[in-house]
Amino acid sequence: MKNFLTLLTGAALLAATPALAQDTAPTVEAKVGMKVVGPNGADVGTVDFVDAGVVVVDTGKNKAALAPDAFAKEDNGLSIMMTKVDLDAAVEKAAADAKAKLLASLTPGTEVKSVTGAAVIGTIKESDAKFVTVEHNGQPVQLPVAAFMTNADGVAISMTEEQFEAALAGTQ
Repeated sequence: MKNFLTLLTGAALLAATPALAQDTAPTVEAKVGMKVVGPNGADVGTVDFVDAGVVVVDTGKNKAALAPDAFAKEDNGLSIMMTKVDLDAAVEKAAADAKAKLLASLTPGTEVKSVTGAAVIGTIKESDAKFVTVEHNGQPVQLPVAAFMTNADGVAISMTEEQFEAALAGTQ
C-alpha cells in the first residue's frame, strides 16, 4: 500500500506541477544514492529507487516519485526545479488529496474489489475515519481504512481475493 501511495502521490505531483518537466533537457540516468539538489543548489534528497520510468527521491521526510525528465545532470548528482520544502509540501498535499478522495469514496453501498479488480469482495455497509465495514457473503467484516485504495474501477482493498479469504479463515 505504501508503494502504491508513493506512486500515486508521484503521479499526482507530476500532474499538479508541470514545471518539473524539462522539455528541452535530455533524460538523465538516475542511480540509487545520487544526490538531488534544488534550483538554488541546496540539498533536496537522494535517489532512493529507480524503475519503469520512475525515480523516487527521498527527502528524509517524504518519498516522491518523479519522471526521469524532471531531472538535470549536475557535477555532483542531479537537480530538480523544486526546493526540498516545496517538494515535501507537494508530496504531502498529494497524499492529503488522495486520502480525502479515498474517504469520500468509502460510502455505504459502494462495491469493493480485490487489488487486481478481478473479484468483488463485497459492499461497504458503513465507515468512519478509521474503519470500514464490508458485507462479504452476508457477514460484516471490519477493515482499517488503510486497507483500501481508489483506482480507475472504484474502490479496492490491498489484497487479492485469495489473500482476503485466507485472512478471514485465520480469524474465524
